[in-house]
Amino acid sequence: MIKNILVYVDGSSSSEDATLAAIKIARERGATLVGMAIVHGPGVPADKSMGLGGSSFAKDPSQVVDEDARAAGWLATFECRCQSAAVPAKVLKIAGWPAESLIAEIERHDLTLIGCKADFQFESMRDIRATREKILRHARRPVLLIPDGANPASDPLGSRVLVAYDGGPAAARALASFAASGLGKSREVHIATVGDDGAKAMETAMQASESLRTSGIKATAHSIVSVLPDCDALIEFGTKLDAGLVVMGAFAHSRIKELFSGSLTRALVASNPTPIYLQH
Repeated sequence: MIKNILVYVDGSSSSEDATLAAIKIARERGATLVGMAIVHGPGVPADKSMGLGGSSFAKDPSQVVDEDARAAGWLATFECRCQSAAVPAKVLKIAGWPAESLIAEIERHDLTLIGCKADFQFESMRDIRATREKILRHARRPVLLIPDGANPASDPLGSRVLVAYDGGPAAARALASFAASGLGKSREVHIATVGDDGAKAMETAMQASESLRTSGIKATAHSIVSVLPDCDALIEFGTKLDAGLVVMGAFAHSRIKELFSGSLTRALVASNPTPIYLQH
């Protein structure tokens, strides 16, 4: 069950969407929220901050002071949002590298929410993407990416869930953590497997459906045979289903690995209107 939820806070509209979604989930699950902001620490020189991949941008001491003050303001706003919603909350201001700091804190929480357009303190889009992908690849607990334009005012995860399942280890871990989270018990759950052989794909989806049934979650199995690339086929199916949440294994070495690599991942995270629950 979800008892504590980490929310990455950076003052952006994306962060605001993640905060509002986290409040709704916390009220649903009776969980405590932890807002986390990151500032550059002693190991990151004040005059030169290096991004992942070697790029850099200038940062003078006054900028560092402003950064610390802004982070304090973001966390104060986060606490205010939580107090207004009567949701228990704590705040963390951590000095360090964004990816490493987040990965360490993710391990201490049942679920982490990150806005899809979080900038992780970087000016370079290349560094932003690299940081996000590093987090998703190395985090061992589930991460929920909240897109801009989500509907946190009602139910940010909607009433239907699509589980993209291929039978691999990452997909199995995602299925198990989703079942344990409790998020599926109040929602209509659908499991889809993409494959050239429809019968085999259905068998795989049925195995996942049976696994959820033993956890008290009723799920409908589907096989998808399509001329479209696997990613497009899943997105099309999710749209027709009107799924409010997609669950999948991150960086799976399988037919759906294309969902989590290269430019397709970046496009999916940047433009997909549905929250994505990822488990590596």
